[in-house]
Amino acid sequence: MTDASSSDLHVVEQHEMEMGDVIAEQENHEYVDDRTKRLLSELQKHWLTNYHNSREKALVELTERLHQEFLADQQKIRAELLQQFKEELEQTRAELEAKYRDQLKQESTKMLEKHRRELSDAKKKQWCCQCENEAIYHCCWNTAYCSVECQQNHWQNHRRICRRRKSSSGQIPGQ
Repeated sequence: MTDASSSDLHVVEQHEMEMGDVIAEQENHEYVDDRTKRLLSELQKHWLTNYHNSREKALVELTERLHQEFLADQQKIRAELLQQFKEELEQTRAELEAKYRDQLKQESTKMLEKHRRELSDAKKKQWCCQCENEAIYHCCWNTAYCSVECQQNHWQNHRRICRRRKSSSGQIPGQ
């Protein structure tokens, strides 16, 4: 409550007590006539009504002010929690990005190493000139075949450049 409303309440309570004392004193002395008693009684009712109205108004104002403070506090708490949540979310996002970046780097390194091994293995092999499967038959320094059938099918093209000794009969070498 405000200082003014508490002061008013105190004054009203003091007046009520004084009026009660005055009425009691006057009844004891029988000097007070009915008209004065009625006037004092109406005055007491008026003061009590004013007291109750002022008290009710002060309580409503206090309740409203407390409600506004409560709402402001809740809004402040909500904003702080939201800010804290955003910071934690950003921190978690940064940590996950770093973690997945490291995992991606490790996977890339593994894949690159695997590619190098497979490429090295592939370079060590010879491949069929006809169908590009792994060759098991070799004709000359840069020509190989996976089967006799591929060798025979490719012979018409290869015979002009074949480095093996050419037989006089024009047959396929190795047969």
